[in-house]
Amino acid sequence: MNKYVIFIFKSPVTLAGDPINGQCCIRITQELPKCVINLSFYAKQYSKLIQKRKLPNVNPHSIQDKQVEKIERVQVSMDSPQKNQKQKKYELNGNVIHKIIRQYGIQRVLVSSQELFKGQVNPGDYKFFFSIPTNEKMQSSFFYTSQDGLKSGKCSYKISLQIQNPDESLIILKESAEVYINARVQSIIEIQRQSDANIISYFCLSGGIVDLTIQLNKSSFTPGELAIIQYHLDNTFSSKPVTRVELRLINKLVFIDDDQVDREVLNQVVFSKILSGANERERIEAQIVKFEIPKTLKASVKNETISNQYFMQIEAIIDQLFISLSNPILCQLPINIQESRFQQVVNLDGWNFVPILNASVNAFSNLTVQQSFIPT
Repeated sequence: MNKYVIFIFKSPVTLAGDPINGQCCIRITQELPKCVINLSFYAKQYSKLIQKRKLPNVNPHSIQDKQVEKIERVQVSMDSPQKNQKQKKYELNGNVIHKIIRQYGIQRVLVSSQELFKGQVNPGDYKFFFSIPTNEKMQSSFFYTSQDGLKSGKCSYKISLQIQNPDESLIILKESAEVYINARVQSIIEIQRQSDANIISYFCLSGGIVDLTIQLNKSSFTPGELAIIQYHLDNTFSSKPVTRVELRLINKLVFIDDDQVDREVLNQVVFSKILSGANERERIEAQIVKFEIPKTLKASVKNETISNQYFMQIEAIIDQLFISLSNPILCQLPINIQESRFQQVVNLDGWNFVPILNASVNAFSNLTVQQSFIPT
């Protein structure tokens, strides 16, 4: 962060619909006879996928050099879709030519800004308090880049402070800070309806019926939080033993490109645990399982360009010929993972604030939903 601008947020993560509260500290090192101070709120989202297809029978010299990207100069970053540079169509790796295919999701950026101060400012340290409204439909902050850099996506929010000379259209100082938002979770009624639907019956002509039900202590978690699952396994009407019960947490990440095509990025098990099964004609009631939500998980998001979802699964497995190949005895519940951040620690030693701008400013009093971009 710029040593002349410091943003201090009351909460490291804001719940969608609640205001983003904080203060901004500004150090002015020279007299500004005329200046305008603006505070802006940004919301942006996109997804990007790059595919490389080897062209084995193509001579690299037959392609115009301006269309070829040398592999040592290929750079993929979170903000590359924002750049206006011309995208290359081919990549040369040694003597092998690859065709580069890019698929972008919809990118939308809207800046809503408010003039905070206009006039003369003398050298000194200043601060003001701000309260930025958010909307209940905003999605959680999300950032992802694959290890090879070919897949990336984000849903992000920023506030930016800018000091400008209005006569010369000269930007004197500009600094931005990332702000983090958590989407609101489903209502209690919707969660209960989902829980009631997760009663799975399995029927086999030679084996009988197995009933499996699960219940979660809550539907929304932060990384590192303890999850508690209660499951019931009724094998009373089955002549086959349930060999084991497997608990899984599934993460499915999908990017949606400009053509509204879903492109799967991840479909993986991020946590699993083997539990004991049940003998034939046996009923197991109210078994409690506790485990920690992995600390590396990204927030749940579902909008026009990104779908990042999590599902809690419990499967009763019967390891016998023909039976194990039949429909699984499976319960599944969607869960929500929220963004988690530590409270920032700010050192203001050496700052001596001048009272002229030390006032509460309702910076976004005229910001409406129609003026804002809201990732949904």
